[in-house]
Amino acid sequence: MTQQQPPVPGGSAAWLRGMTSRRLSRRDMIRYAGVSVGSLSLASILAACGGDEPPGTGGNGNGGESPTGQTVDFSAPAGDTVNFANWPLYIDKGKLPTGERGYPSLYQFQQDTGITVNYNDEIQDNAQFFGEILPQLQAGQDIGRDIIVITNGRQMNALVVNGWLTELDPSMRPNFDANAADWAKDPEFDPGNRFSMAWQSGLTGLAWNTDLVSQPITKMDDLMNTDLVGTGSVGLFANEDLPNLVMINLGIDPAVSGPEEWQEAADWVTMLKESGTVRTFYDQGYIDDFVAGNTSACMGWSGDILYYAIWEDYPFEFALPEGGGVLWIDNMLIPANAANPQGAYQLMDYVYQPEIAQMITEWVLYMSPAPEVQSLIAAHAEEESGEYASDLQLTAESEFLWPEQSLLDMTSFGRNLTTDDEQEEWDAIFNPLYET
Repeated sequence: MTQQQPPVPGGSAAWLRGMTSRRLSRRDMIRYAGVSVGSLSLASILAACGGDEPPGTGGNGNGGESPTGQTVDFSAPAGDTVNFANWPLYIDKGKLPTGERGYPSLYQFQQDTGITVNYNDEIQDNAQFFGEILPQLQAGQDIGRDIIVITNGRQMNALVVNGWLTELDPSMRPNFDANAADWAKDPEFDPGNRFSMAWQSGLTGLAWNTDLVSQPITKMDDLMNTDLVGTGSVGLFANEDLPNLVMINLGIDPAVSGPEEWQEAADWVTMLKESGTVRTFYDQGYIDDFVAGNTSACMGWSGDILYYAIWEDYPFEFALPEGGGVLWIDNMLIPANAANPQGAYQLMDYVYQPEIAQMITEWVLYMSPAPEVQSLIAAHAEEESGEYASDLQLTAESEFLWPEQSLLDMTSFGRNLTTDDEQEEWDAIFNPLYET
């Protein structure tokens, strides 16, 4: 197998863009019925592995031995098929040369490598998906997916510390080395990218509907102002983003926070609930109520809000509150015992080609791990006309897609909960808040 991929031919760049130029609306596609927002305790995971505490977590700041994963020979020939599990609406879609609708970036990968990708947008929630694959992981079996996309946090920690991931060969990712953004290289939760490569990234901040809110929301306390946001009209997340965002805006560094700081954040959320502005606590489906006008303001993920603001012309704004926001990364991982780790790694590196990453970013509007994509989208805008060109230009100019270091300095990863005791105390403090 050869890891280095041929560049997209110069003459085909316009064709590649053309496959995604007529976008599909996501408004009627975002539905997450039956999604679980619960989380799994590390105790239940590790008990089945013969231990009460997780092994050392290396770069997670807890000392101990560095975690190890399965090693494979990535120079061996790749198989014919890669099974790829991802989140809904998280890849480019368009008309293929075959006349069918599909995923142009994956189609191009197949043309260049001969490897077919079975793409399944089955991940609705980190905890729910982790629970589904856990029995096979514990049994040392192939889970039927060669690539999974998991957000940094509890479930990724569990995959790492239990040895349920394949270690990546750093000598065989030329596109990543040449094109990856600084924030995608050597993340604090995976030093040296031993197990992960970023798929996309995003920010958790605040969003508001300018038809319903008369002035920008600049700080978390604005969410308590009934004159500004109304009564029963604010949407909050029922996940770890909420306490992390609150802590950041209380001047607390989540990375070194403990139960005392967690309680301080919980007390603030209690005050917010008592103000009368909160409608409910959401999982992925927060965007449905926001689009329907049932919430005037909400916590939001940058790509969701940008998509509706830029491509669907909704009167939405997104910003980080004055104290800062949460940064997160959705990571491509190869599970241990995967059937085709060589093909999986080949695909993971392939999407770091700027022309391929551009195709993905123009559709999903999250932070691309290949920053050269920004200039490619700007050039694409100059080649187009009308509203489509304007939307591309807005995409190329968004500070939340291509953040300067000054903006990244306002963000933090959430608290990395690595032990069962930490998770139980965190959940005891925050989970009761999500009840309305």
